[in-house]
Parts: sequence; structure tokens; C-alpha cells
Amino acid sequence: MATLPPLPKIEGDVELLLDVFTHESLRLPDTPLNEDYGDTNRLAALGAHVLELVVATHWFHAKGDGFLPADKLKEKIKESLSETTVNSWMNEYGLKSKLRIAPSAMKVVESNQEMRKVFETYVGAVYFRNRNGFQEIQSWISRLIDPTNASATLDSIPDHSAVQPPAHARAPAPAPAYTSQYGYNFSQYAQPPPPKSPPPPIPGPPQSQYASYSQAPAGSHLSMVSVALLNQKAAQNGLQVTYPAEHSGPPHAPTWNVRCCLNGREYGRGIGKSQKIAKEEAARHAWAAMGW
Repeated sequence: MATLPPLPKIEGDVELLLDVFTHESLRLPDTPLNEDYGDTNRLAALGAHVLELVVATHWFHAKGDGFLPADKLKEKIKESLSETTVNSWMNEYGLKSKLRIAPSAMKVVESNQEMRKVFETYVGAVYFRNRNGFQEIQSWISRLIDPTNASATLDSIPDHSAVQPPAHARAPAPAPAYTSQYGYNFSQYAQPPPPKSPPPPIPGPPQSQYASYSQAPAGSHLSMVSVALLNQKAAQNGLQVTYPAEHSGPPHAPTWNVRCCLNGREYGRGIGKSQKIAKEEAARHAWAAMGW
């Protein structure tokens, strides 16, 4: 059997990783949604579409003896994502052994449909959390479904994120304003958005950052800062946010230590009785350090 391509890792989010491998049989009823991604059902739905897209993209660009006709393309996509195939990937990567399942529900590991959902959840989590999630998944899945020709096919897949317009290209003239009979002005939809300027350099963290984390940041407005708000602000500024976390102490009463990193650099740290509390504190410290 061909060597398995490496499994993409979920970057710096222990809470998300644990959630991916926790079966519904262990979830309490009325568990609140995660503020970043909702729940694993949403990740599975996202992952299913991402998985189908990367498989379709691979076989669309695969040449072999020529391009696949449309009917053969559909067959290849379906064949590559059959439940038995996905279940074999779960076995080969040892992902089933990572699952946390209630003893009364252990038979779910024998269900191809259930294992497919776990795999799709993992794909959705990689796509959601990792900075280059889609490219990682494309490279990984292409090598899974077509190990012999994957490299050649991947080379032929255009990197749309890297496409730049020619230097001499002129911006199209603004479309004339058009107002419908009902008074709605559609010119805003006809004109292309202005080009984005590069994000400004981010300030360094406070020099005595570890000392500053020992106390809550000053300012009453910081009590309104949440992880979701910081993530939104960071995205607006073109920054990647991660929350590396670790815990210590007994399992029944752990102490969580969470760092808030922007583009891989630590700007805030929080400590709490739960990962959520520590994460919120880290976000507030990072917000203060950024001067937002």
C-alpha cells in the first residue's frame, strides 16, 4: 500500500480538536453553541462540501490520457468519496482510536455513515481553523485519492489566491448609476470594490508582557471585549488569530492557561478554571496590547 500522506493538523486549538473527536453520546443536552464555530454538526456540513470540492477539483484538472468527460468526472467524485473509502481512511489514520464515545454507543465505530461524519468534521475543522486550510486539504486529499499522479495534477491546479492582474491593466470604468422603478440604486453592486490596502504593521506586545498579564487590563470598555469581537477586529486587519491552550492540575478541577496569538506572536494570556474563561481573558489582554 502507498505511504499515507500526512494528516493535516488543526492549528493551536485544543478545545476544537477535543470537540471534533467527542461523539454526541457524551454531549449534554442544551449545550451552548461554541462562539467561534457553533458545533460539530456545522463543521461536518462545512467539511462535506469542502471535501467534495477538493475531490472535484482534483479530477477536473487530472489529465491522464486526457480530460475526463463530465459523466466520468461525476463517477470519479462519487467513487473517491464512497462511505467504504472514507471509512478506510479513518482506519488507516487511526482516527477511530481518538474518538471519545459513551460505552453504550460504541457500536457507532462500525457505522460507515457515522465515521464519514467524523472525517467530514475533521476536514471542516482544518478548513475553519488553519490559515491555509483549503490548500492543505487539497494537497492531502489529492494524494489520498490519486497517489501516483497527485503531484502533476496539483501543479496544474491554479492558485487563485496568488493570481494578480497584469501591471498594465486598467481598472474598468465605473458603471453608470441605475435606479429601478422602485427607487433602489443598483450602482453600488455594479462597481468593483476598491482594492484593499495592505494591513498596517501590528505593534509589538508590551515589553513586560508576562507581568502585565497578571492583572486585568485597565479600562471599563474592555469588559465588553469578547473572543468573537477580537476575532472580527483581527480579520478586518488581515491578522490570523490562534489560541494555544494547556491545562494543569487534577482532571476534575483543571487550571487553563490560554495564549492569544496574532500572526503567531503572543499578545495576551489568560488563566481560568475553564478554557473559555481563560480564552476570554487572553482576548481582552490582546485587545489592550493592540491599542484597539
